[in-house]
Amino acid sequence: MRRWVGALAVVLVAASARADTAGDGFLHRMATAIRARLDAAIAARKPKLVPPVPIEVKWRPQRIAGSIDLGQVVAIVAADLDGDRRAELYAVTPREVIALAIAGGRAHELGRVAFGGELAVPAPRDVVGAAVADGRAIVASVSTRARSVRVRWQGKQLVAEPGEPGFPACGGERVELAPGRNYFSDGSFGTRCRDDLVDATGRHLRVRGVVATNDKLDVAIETCDQAGTCTRAARHELAGVGAAFELADVDRDGRVEAIVSGAGAPGDPDVVRVMTLGEDDKKPMYRHEFHGGVVGVVSADVDGDGRPCVIVAVRLAGANRVDLWRLN
Repeated sequence: MRRWVGALAVVLVAASARADTAGDGFLHRMATAIRARLDAAIAARKPKLVPPVPIEVKWRPQRIAGSIDLGQVVAIVAADLDGDRRAELYAVTPREVIALAIAGGRAHELGRVAFGGELAVPAPRDVVGAAVADGRAIVASVSTRARSVRVRWQGKQLVAEPGEPGFPACGGERVELAPGRNYFSDGSFGTRCRDDLVDATGRHLRVRGVVATNDKLDVAIETCDQAGTCTRAARHELAGVGAAFELADVDRDGRVEAIVSGAGAPGDPDVVRVMTLGEDDKKPMYRHEFHGGVVGVVSADVDGDGRPCVIVAVRLAGANRVDLWRLN
């Protein structure tokens, strides 16, 4: 298809130039016909826009049962790497990446792989971690190790391959920690991106959020047309946001929600707010307080029913274990 369109385009340009310079009526008519065919072909190949179907969200917070020893979780990400249409959770600790399935209100361990390679020098006092989904793999980094790992499924076995130095961000970007600090050299606590959301008309969205060290979350939203050209649609800023946050469309209405933790000290009592961007941030869609600090937030379809679930990892002050909560 691309070669055919390209060949027609060359002929169109040549014919148009000849018609303009020589005034040849035949070539002008041919150029017009080719242009009409190109327009028709492009229109026929455009994918149809599929608007999202809004769903009712029922907020029923409950602690997810399970006796899995997760240790000190420093980051968490959700992705369907095994292709069963149900997202798994991948928890990053100072030593391992642990894969979990959520079913029947319980967490089940699917596998775990250790970080390898040399230790990071110097390492910050507070352990920092990050993880992003990259196709059919998870790229995870922790401040105790010099290199990241690329985690994927090989059959029914979870495997890890050595990765690059630095921490994964969005679209293949990597960042480094500020020397001796628990934040990154770009002045942020973390970055989250989504490219699997659509607006109310079905147009593709690119969403990028960054939490800066001043506890402000900056979210940029781009709208992409059917040809793949993206333009800035909106920008939002939220104050009092902690390092754990997620971007999602929980109610599937085509508007992006920010799911954010508070900006308190690690381990202190915390709160999660779900806010539709562009609306009054003092009136969140949902708010829930926790006795411990929130170390991770994800939104994903973990049970295959087509509805995104908000899952929060909470750690009490002084404790290494975490509790997982499902909020809807």
